[in-house]
Amino acid sequence: MHRALACVAILALTSRVARADDRDDVSTAGRVAAIAAAIVPGAVVHGAGSFVVGKRRTAKRLLAMEGVGLAAFALGAAFVQGTRGNPYTIEPGVPLAIAGAGLFLPSWLDDIWVAAGGTRDRGAALATPPWTLELGMTSQHDAYRERGLVRVAGTLELGRVGFGAAADVDAEGKSRVGELEARYLIAGDASHVAIHDGSRLSARIAARYLRDDDDRLSIATAEAELIGRLELAHLDAELRGTFVEVTTGIGVDRVVYANGARDIDSLLLGRFAWGLYLGTRGEATIFYDHRRDGLAGGFAAWRGSGFIGSFGANAQVRVAGPWAVRGELQIGDAVLTTLALRYHGGHE
Repeated sequence: MHRALACVAILALTSRVARADDRDDVSTAGRVAAIAAAIVPGAVVHGAGSFVVGKRRTAKRLLAMEGVGLAAFALGAAFVQGTRGNPYTIEPGVPLAIAGAGLFLPSWLDDIWVAAGGTRDRGAALATPPWTLELGMTSQHDAYRERGLVRVAGTLELGRVGFGAAADVDAEGKSRVGELEARYLIAGDASHVAIHDGSRLSARIAARYLRDDDDRLSIATAEAELIGRLELAHLDAELRGTFVEVTTGIGVDRVVYANGARDIDSLLLGRFAWGLYLGTRGEATIFYDHRRDGLAGGFAAWRGSGFIGSFGANAQVRVAGPWAVRGELQIGDAVLTTLALRYHGGHE
């Protein structure tokens, strides 16, 4: 109760910084106050920073987004924890919890973005190029090894159908990963020239193979996913230039150990991300990936059931003509750092 009253008091005092929803001439002191409000108490009351700069409608909608996300996360967690990981409740519980977190965290990040004045420099989605080629390097660090992997990847888009292939090979030959995928754009703009809205819904199927000589095992994976992206301008005009992305799916792992033993395990796939467009040159995201069979692995869930996946951030920026640079940091029980050069073919 005292915390709630304190939050209300802070908002009441700092709301003098801006009084109208359309005010953009916020002082430096006002921005600092807004950012502080977005962080604390904004971590609990999403929309606090937007309220301080006078974006009260935006603040209300971010608060509603937080409420829906928190309710979905709590319900999904209750399914999993309340039944001690019963397989009949994990299947609906984990995707629901991930989707809830995919609303909860982005609503907070968007509030900080509005409070900091990010609405003054809004980016726009880029069309998917007809084809790409990528060459990069990934560094893998964990408690047992240090590796450098060479990465080669490519994509091909044929209307609403897309294909991709990638390979990561350890410089010393101790680890190899290969992946093939096919995608279908169910809803969204399939233009390769220019798009006005990056919101979309896609289906994806993929096959992946990982061989690790040090761990003396190989993992073959088949998976299917639904991937949804929503530009948050559909929630409120002030959020134009940002988006959320949520993925859910299932998969099967077939593990072969050194002694010839085999194990088959099912996968519940889930991912969420908050992102923003970097002008008209690219985009950046902060994400959570709920899987542990990749190079990054995942964290143990401490006293909870199951495990926690990995967290990360990535960015891709067009630097000159068809050339782009992509960087990614992913942290699970291993830390992956990727830097790659990408060529966007088909047009400049």
